[in-house]
Amino acid sequence: MTTSYSASYSAELWRYALPLREPLTIPNGALSTRHGLILVLTDSAGNQGFGEIAPLQSLHTETLAEAEAQILSALQKNTLLQEHSSQLFPSVRCGVEMALYDLTLPRMASSRQQLQSLNALLSGAKETLLSKAEKAVQDGYKTLKIKVGRHSLDDDIASVRAIRERVGQSIRLRLDANRTWSLEAALYLGYALQDCAIDYIEEPCKNVFDSAEFASKTCMRVAFDETLSTANTAEFEARLRVPDEALAAYILKPSVLGGIEKASHLAREANERGLLAVVSSVFESGIALRLYAHVQQSWNAHIAQEERTVACGLDTFSFLADDTLLPRFSSTQGVVNVSELFARDVVLNSATCTCLARVHLQSFMECANTKNTALRNGGQ
Repeated sequence: MTTSYSASYSAELWRYALPLREPLTIPNGALSTRHGLILVLTDSAGNQGFGEIAPLQSLHTETLAEAEAQILSALQKNTLLQEHSSQLFPSVRCGVEMALYDLTLPRMASSRQQLQSLNALLSGAKETLLSKAEKAVQDGYKTLKIKVGRHSLDDDIASVRAIRERVGQSIRLRLDANRTWSLEAALYLGYALQDCAIDYIEEPCKNVFDSAEFASKTCMRVAFDETLSTANTAEFEARLRVPDEALAAYILKPSVLGGIEKASHLAREANERGLLAVVSSVFESGIALRLYAHVQQSWNAHIAQEERTVACGLDTFSFLADDTLLPRFSSTQGVVNVSELFARDVVLNSATCTCLARVHLQSFMECANTKNTALRNGGQ
């Protein structure tokens, strides 16, 4: 069943700048401020949908300037929907889909609380990692995701072993290698950490075709991330040739993949393989994170309901010193109350957001509603 929408609506585009608590390392430098765009769609009944467009160097091929020019052009030409499916940059398409998706969601208190757990994201040298791990556990996080591959193999091994010893066996540990190593190097680390009860390691090998051998020899399951967004067709198709038992999860970044629809399609594929679908952000603001938390709730239906709060990668909000949302996106003891987020109206933070454009647009909302029905049903 679809909801009827007015064929007339307005759109606003806002630019934001958010200071980072510590510099974010990227190729050729570091970021001290996260920049992006917020798209707001409003129909004639006053319903609003919010989307975020925030390409990040090294993860996106488009720059923020290119994304801004494209979305402004689409708004001014009233071609947003026509370009929606194929011609928009991945980050722009994701922002448009977010706004359309959000436009259909009710703003009301739910009779059933929806709680979403997060994994704490940790990076740095050994002592820094230990300090961050201790604080995360004290703050209530039950799952820690540790960046590896930025130091020597022996340093990484020592850090992970020290964290496991410090936090005990009840805390889940995940590793993220970002395709750093040869198979030989990955196996060296895998063998050394076999007794550390690692949930999974994201992309340990430079060559995705080595994933199955790594998992088989180390008994450490792999999660796909870069493989799911690669432009290399052979690598993308290789995900299906890696045995299910070698894998644990798909890590899904909607902004990199090109939207909620594609992410939901891959989530369904993961679930059909008996794998977890884990949403992850690219250091976006609370506008994107609230939508991602909601989407995560609809994935992993193959898991028992009481176990379905799979920890996801939205802890990146803690790296930002401010937010686009008022009040800002946050968690309590590593858990986000999704019901509470959607029980209140979205208020943009005027201290961090500047309006670039306001445009009155015509006639695509009925089609968009059909699209969003598919998105709510997992992108089918």
